[in-house]
Amino acid sequence: MNMPIPAKQFYMLRHGQTEANKARILAGDTESALTELGREQARNARKIIENLEVKPAAIFHSHLSRARDTASIINENLKLPMHEDRDLGEKHAGILEGAPYEKCLREFNDWVDIEGGETAEEFFTRIKRAKANAISQYNDPVLIVCHGGVMRGFGMIYNFNVPGKFDNAHLHEFTPKHEQDNFPWNVHHYNFNQNKSDVIRKLSELYHPHTPSSIA
Repeated sequence: MNMPIPAKQFYMLRHGQTEANKARILAGDTESALTELGREQARNARKIIENLEVKPAAIFHSHLSRARDTASIINENLKLPMHEDRDLGEKHAGILEGAPYEKCLREFNDWVDIEGGETAEEFFTRIKRAKANAISQYNDPVLIVCHGGVMRGFGMIYNFNVPGKFDNAHLHEFTPKHEQDNFPWNVHHYNFNQNKSDVIRKLSELYHPHTPSSIA
């Protein structure tokens, strides 16, 4: 059954920096541990989330340790229910997993079907399933800790191109805007100011209209 994604408020962020990110290698569905910077990024996200006016009711994360560990660090004080979902995992990049960014990132970002990996259609289908499952389980907003490809793919489901990248462990808030038929959310991202004394909430510029795709 293809459950629709409820147009409700939720939060989403990418995991903290990993060893593969640091080495500029495509991890895909392969495990890659958080760096110390990645753990610090998760701790910074935790500080922001702990001070939200509307806090998440639960955390959903992928099966990969970089997302699980980021979620665990964020949840250290909040003690929220945590749910693991393989459907939130990064796109399997087949023969390109472990390749340097310079040799593979264009194909990965352009949703090219890679030998031995998932097709874009398979990937988008499980993202829909994962988001619908997470958002529908609670009346209050949930936090989804996942991967850059998942966050970009979520836009593509609604024919929204994401031309940039999602920074590690930067919190994004999706607020319902029902009058937008093609993408029923406004998206804001949170970050500290330069001296980390205040949290800044800005409208995200990463989601833009995209020419309808037969894949989505």
